[in-house]
Amino acid sequence: MFAGSRAGALNLFSSSSLGRLGATVKLTRTLHTPSAPTTTTLGSLHSETLLRPDARLALSRLSAGQLATAWAVYRCCGSAGLVRAAPGLLRGLEQARLGWLSGAVVRRTFFAWFCAGETEREIVQTMRRLQGAGIGAILDYSAEADLGSGNDTRAQANVRADALAKEYLHSVQMAAQGRGAFVAVKITGLADPGVLFRVSDGSADADDMADFERLLARARAVVQVADSHGVRVMIDAEHSYFQAAIDRVAAVLQREANTSRAVVFNTYQMYRVDALQRMRDDYAQARREGWRFGAKLVRGAYMELERERAAELSQPSPIHATLSETHAAYDAATAFLVDEMASQATLQPEVFVATHNNASIERVLQQLQRLGFDAGGAVMFGQLLGMQDATSYALAAMGAQVYKYVPYGPLHEVMPYLVRRAQENSAVASAIRAEATHAATELRRRVSERVLPRKPAPAV
Repeated sequence: MFAGSRAGALNLFSSSSLGRLGATVKLTRTLHTPSAPTTTTLGSLHSETLLRPDARLALSRLSAGQLATAWAVYRCCGSAGLVRAAPGLLRGLEQARLGWLSGAVVRRTFFAWFCAGETEREIVQTMRRLQGAGIGAILDYSAEADLGSGNDTRAQANVRADALAKEYLHSVQMAAQGRGAFVAVKITGLADPGVLFRVSDGSADADDMADFERLLARARAVVQVADSHGVRVMIDAEHSYFQAAIDRVAAVLQREANTSRAVVFNTYQMYRVDALQRMRDDYAQARREGWRFGAKLVRGAYMELERERAAELSQPSPIHATLSETHAAYDAATAFLVDEMASQATLQPEVFVATHNNASIERVLQQLQRLGFDAGGAVMFGQLLGMQDATSYALAAMGAQVYKYVPYGPLHEVMPYLVRRAQENSAVASAIRAEATHAATELRRRVSERVLPRKPAPAV
């Protein structure tokens, strides 16, 4: 059945035509949420703090080898100097024809910890392991493109984009083997990035617009096949100079697919100065046009690149000047959308809170409790694979809808993602040191139990 749907979807690539809810209402869709071992209603929790991360919940499921890998990775991420030097070191080893050595090290450490693998078997196993803990998966083929990342002709770029669209269809096929999974789609992979740049800044010519229509056909095909298999689609946010075109694609797909439920989610990077107003404007458009708004809220992943580029071009940075401004924008966005969920009688927004910031998660949980929403149905939460596992497992234990962003793909394609993860972890040194300490403590506990096994209790 899937093969037929996939073949039919691929034919689209060449086409040129391309309310108010009661306080106790539970917003769940059983067929599209991961199973969880327990369910707790937020209203029944009487403690002042609702989120209680416990590293042991996650670490107890890991082997000794996995714990050692986690410790090594976190220790490396905790070294700001090593993280800053890593891109240059990798390039140097590649130029010295020692890429095989760096690849072997990265594959056994960062890739093993932050990614699901390269084969379908590895990826599905990771997805099912998470599902067993009540955690869903967002499968992400982590290939991305930027301006100047290749010298393809227009025809070559379209061939490459068709190949990536087929990989996204394969991602849908894998996601459909679980329950309630998403696939993440990077729009820059579905066309020449230069086309997206020119569409975004208004300088696109007729050839660019023809390629943009081909992009829409590829994205539309992925969404149609995903929806037919009960899989939803996350449109990733990317560099600011592509985002206007990406938002345009997301709006088209949401208008077509988000009729009764949110099949397509657009992503908003709240470190951008304009993100809060853009999100509000997009939500207002959805209500005017009569489709369901799906939003994933993140803080942002390209801060260093965005600021460096703005400085080189003598332009204002698109990023908030301070971290506190980003926090404020993020919390304002989640509060606005959760309030809209409670106040609208129809077409309530569907919200995905993707963050490693426990304070933001706690604010959302407290707001849901005040509004009388159930922990398992109102909002989805997400963290990256290999990061903030204590938070993810604690949310799952509460019965919340929680997901892990699960990257996969060939190591050379995933490398930019891994570098960003190292940089992101390095920026939160205290938290990463705590992660390393938790892993080391669990290893020591296991060693001590094997060396000094507990004596049986005396018979009574």
